[in-house]
Amino acid sequence: MGRIMADNDNTGERARRDSRTDRRTLLRAAGTTLVGGTGLAATAGSASAQVAVPEVIEVDDGLFGWSADGSLPVTDELFVFIHGWFGDSTVSSQASTVQDALESGGYTPTESVAIEWPATNFNYLGAESDTEDVGAVVADLIEDFDDAGGGNVRLVGHSLGGRCVYWTATKLGNGSGIGTVAGLGTAADGSEICGEPWNSGLDTACEVRNYHSQNDSLVGSAYGGIGDTALGTEGAGCSPASNYSDVDVTGSVGGHLEYLGDDAVGSDLADAITTGGCE
Repeated sequence: MGRIMADNDNTGERARRDSRTDRRTLLRAAGTTLVGGTGLAATAGSASAQVAVPEVIEVDDGLFGWSADGSLPVTDELFVFIHGWFGDSTVSSQASTVQDALESGGYTPTESVAIEWPATNFNYLGAESDTEDVGAVVADLIEDFDDAGGGNVRLVGHSLGGRCVYWTATKLGNGSGIGTVAGLGTAADGSEICGEPWNSGLDTACEVRNYHSQNDSLVGSAYGGIGDTALGTEGAGCSPASNYSDVDVTGSVGGHLEYLGDDAVGSDLADAITTGGCE
């Protein structure tokens, strides 16, 4: 019996090790795809950027650790967008594209902010790890926003930016909160939001919505695996909290970058904000 258990343990460890190796291999190969993809996102956002140009706040790792070079504008309704891997060069246009879809869906923020962080990094696992630090800095910004009398924050992240927004919710201190948290094609395992590390932070938001598409093969190939799901492809695979919803946008989102500016995403999220009781 002991030998069987040991063999099972070894099998599980090999599967986890193989999964990590496969992810590294896949994401190294995907680097070129996403570098090209950032240009696509910039083009898609150019028209809406003329309508709504967000303030850009840079979050970076400096001499004294991670910090932001500005503060959130204190207003009643604030839209905050966080980009994903290789998205720092086009974060303004990406944020504008998402905001344009929200406005078409019926929600118009008073002001908007794009969070830029150093995601142009061929070390994908390093960038993935940095999302925790980015989330912590954004949590500090939101706490200061709350202390200054700010209203509702609508926090949206794409790809690795989805990891950032879930980290932000997890890092918030007592007494602070977020109106809406939304991940678009979040690069993560479903187990990360079903349990550790993000489940405990879900109650700091009024509403959490996770947008996923079966057509998002990039996230689907890199995450999930044995006994798990890819958060941005299949959803969480659980019911992690009463304020959490998985939203399947397979019918309209044909690939990893297509969440940005998608009408179905914008309409659903705008409706959740305006009628969902998180005003």
